[in-house]
Amino acid sequence: MDEQKKNRVAAAVTVNVIVLVAILVAVIIYQLAEIVIFNARKNELLSEIAKYEQLIEQGETDLEYLQSEQYLLDLALKLGYTFPKD
Repeated sequence: MDEQKKNRVAAAVTVNVIVLVAILVAVIIYQLAEIVIFNARKNELLSEIAKYEQLIEQGETDLEYLQSEQYLLDLALKLGYTFPKD
C-alpha cells in the first residue's frame, strides 16, 4: 500500500504541475496578444494626434489670413468693390 500511495501522490503532483504549466502558458500567450493589440492602438492614436495637430496648425494659419487686411481686400475685390479714382 505504501508504494501505491507514493505512485498516486507522484501522479497527482505531475498532473497538477502540467495543469499549472498549461495555465501559465495560456496567460503568457494572452498577455502577449494584449501587448500587441495595445501597441497597435497606441500607434493609431499617435498618428491621429499628429493629424489633428497638423489640422490645428493649418486652421491657425487660415485664421490669421481671415483676420488680416489682405483677406478683407481680397473679399472686397471679389464682391466687386473698386477703388475710387482721384
